[in-house]
Amino acid sequence: MRSFMKQKILGIKFPWVLLGVPLAAVCVAALVGGLRMASAQTDDVAFGKQAVGVWTVSAVGAPFQPHVATFHPDGTMEIDNPEAGDTHTSDSMGMGPWSERMKGDAVTGKFVEINADRTTAQYVSKLVVTYSLTIKGNSFTGPAEAVYYNPDGTVQAGPYPATLNGTRVTLPQDQP
Repeated sequence: MRSFMKQKILGIKFPWVLLGVPLAAVCVAALVGGLRMASAQTDDVAFGKQAVGVWTVSAVGAPFQPHVATFHPDGTMEIDNPEAGDTHTSDSMGMGPWSERMKGDAVTGKFVEINADRTTAQYVSKLVVTYSLTIKGNSFTGPAEAVYYNPDGTVQAGPYPATLNGTRVTLPQDQP
């Protein structure tokens, strides 16, 4: 008499109930892993990563002060300003890494922009900006230093000091 829990596979009686144990283990591991990932994402918001978000930035000392920056949770950032902000060169959006310092209320980082001559459309320089920001709620401030490099990697100009002052872009209070 055959049990409903057994069937012949390759001529060997196989207890199907044994499949349930590994399957249950895989399901539990997936559930625990998913919960840990959700917890880590919540921890990033609750215990640091205060820079994450969109900011209006005044780059005091830059040729054109108003900028907009986005700090991503993966430790990358983007910063941009109007294309017409510099009449001599056309610059790309600035992009680079950032990381937390101390207890999450400060970050250090660096971004790079590529510059082209407006008349010849030739690559003329790379701008590298390093910064250190202290965050207090929805604002930040901190020193920055800008250096221009020639296409061959030698210093073209700088370092130039600057101060970055940022205000977080938020939704109006009445929106979800």
